Amino acid sequence: MSRFSFNLSDFVFVWWSLLYEAIPFVALGALVSGIMERCLSREGVARLFPRRRSVGILISALLGLVLPLCECAVVPIVRRLIRKGVPVSCAVAYLLAAPIINPLVIASTVVAFRSQGGWYVAALRVGLGYLVTLIVAGVVWKLLGEENVLRAADAEPPAAHGHGVGERSSALRDVLSVAAGEFITIGGILAVGAAIAAAINSGFSRQAIAPLADHPLLAVPGMMGLAMVLNLCSEADAFVAASFNAFPLAAKLAFLVLGPMVDVKLILMYSVVFRPRAVATILGLVVVLVLVACLAAPLWLPLTDGSWLR
Repeated sequence: MSRFSFNLSDFVFVWWSLLYEAIPFVALGALVSGIMERCLSREGVARLFPRRRSVGILISALLGLVLPLCECAVVPIVRRLIRKGVPVSCAVAYLLAAPIINPLVIASTVVAFRSQGGWYVAALRVGLGYLVTLIVAGVVWKLLGEENVLRAADAEPPAAHGHGVGERSSALRDVLSVAAGEFITIGGILAVGAAIAAAINSGFSRQAIAPLADHPLLAVPGMMGLAMVLNLCSEADAFVAASFNAFPLAAKLAFLVLGPMVDVKLILMYSVVFRPRAVATILGLVVVLVLVACLAAPLWLPLTDGSWLR
């Protein structure tokens, strides 16, 4: 039986499932974005972040602990933060880390791996995700040049809103107007990305990567590729990763860290905010860092019995 075959009904089912799962979170992110635009001034938002950029990046990567969002919901919020004056490197840190370093994802990881050392796996996921985020955000800050990574529409701040008595009466209208614009922009890109992901999913059998489980050097990139193809929500991906019993811990860890940062739909969604070259650099760096870290697992995982291979 062929491992690759396309079925229209499977495509429609997967596409609709992805949209059904992601659209509520995009709507939530768009609504929060609208509230931020209407109720928070550019100066007020900028003051929330430390003036010292390195400290700002360290803190931004932990914001998911107080504002837990999945990877779909965080994109419109990051777009609004940037337009409100938040440094791009800090915004990138929040964008990449929030889908991993948040209470809901940590809890789901613990539960999914409860028979495989839940807290240990969750700690590894958070630690590696945080490290990768800091390196990427640092590259954006020091090497890419923050002014060179944004699309022109996001490089300029939006027009300031007044706060007079007359305008306060239209606050809800303003919030919904901004939210609707964000939802249409991000939602349209999501629909296209989900369609591409569905086409790949409907023609790809997970059994195709099963033989890679016996080869540690192939298991890691195999699970990374699967994470990009499946396009799972970060709050549920741990249960899928835990089900691949034949794969080593390092490969599962690669799946858990890469998936919330890079997948087919996210590549397109990031392109709404960043220039193509910046998207390629940021996501390429994430892939390389996760791949190298997980292939080098025997050197840093605190295990001495070879169980990183199980």
